[in-house]
Amino acid sequence: MPLPRVLRALLCAGLMAVLFVLTQSADAADAITSKPSSLNAKHLVFTPASLSFGNVVVGQQKVQTITITNSGASAITLLRLATQGKDFTLIGLDLPLTLAGGESFTFSGAFAPQAPGYSSGSISFLSDHADLSTPILRSEMNGTGVEPDGLHADRPTMEFGNVPVGSMASQVITLAADKEVTIVSANSSRPEFSVSGASFPLTVPAGSCRAFTVTFAPGSDSVASGTLSFTSASGTSLVAIKSLNGVGTISREHKVDLKWKASKSHGVIGYNVYRALASAGPYTKINTALDQNTVYTDTSVTNGKTYYYATTAVNSKKEESRFSNKRRAIIP
Repeated sequence: MPLPRVLRALLCAGLMAVLFVLTQSADAADAITSKPSSLNAKHLVFTPASLSFGNVVVGQQKVQTITITNSGASAITLLRLATQGKDFTLIGLDLPLTLAGGESFTFSGAFAPQAPGYSSGSISFLSDHADLSTPILRSEMNGTGVEPDGLHADRPTMEFGNVPVGSMASQVITLAADKEVTIVSANSSRPEFSVSGASFPLTVPAGSCRAFTVTFAPGSDSVASGTLSFTSASGTSLVAIKSLNGVGTISREHKVDLKWKASKSHGVIGYNVYRALASAGPYTKINTALDQNTVYTDTSVTNGKTYYYATTAVNSKKEESRFSNKRRAIIP
């Protein structure tokens, strides 16, 4: 029996309503399961954009710093890290890491070649603002492992002690070569330390030694610490003196100038000068001969001491007066 026309209309309307609800539910499900927008990921920047370590001796390590910056306004969380290249490692980076808008974070990349030759690698970050299977930021790394040049120093440190400003102290260092090495320069990290005794470039044959003079010439009264290295013709940094130490000093020689009024007594032929470490004495005569003048300079004082002085008058009969008024001198 055919349905009434009104009932068919109601049923069609009901079916459309159901379809509308299902469509809305599907849209809502898509919204729930969709991944966060990746628009903010473009604000992440590496500085420098890539790391180039240059030549590094096999078995040694070279470290460079790298900064990642969120230049956008919204926070971005770095969830995972992927590093390629067996000779490359990262130092000082713990994940997850959240960077607020405008915030930066600095860590280090290290290159430690295990064999001679060119190596390349990369750093890749995965974020909550992108498909977790697609890196949002990538930085390339490269470096070259080179054979050791076989140059050795006879000591790793040099101690120069106290050296007066304006003067210098020198020591000799000897470098021995396992194989022939050409040295093109000596590099000091501080201007107070310098190398002499050879002109560069200098070739050191295998099995032989070369002596160099290292000089410490302080420019101020302060502690100086530095390092010394040599560069080969291949651009490799050779053996380094890891610790150069010296102290610049300023000589502060003090003296005490004494002056007094002449005695009015008859027959005075000279004066004696006495010194003590306490006002009450005991006092000791410090002039070696009778002083006919009324001035005396004491140059035998010690830094940090306090001295007390008095004078006496002596007549032609070798009679000596009592002590004059006492005066104090404080030595810096």
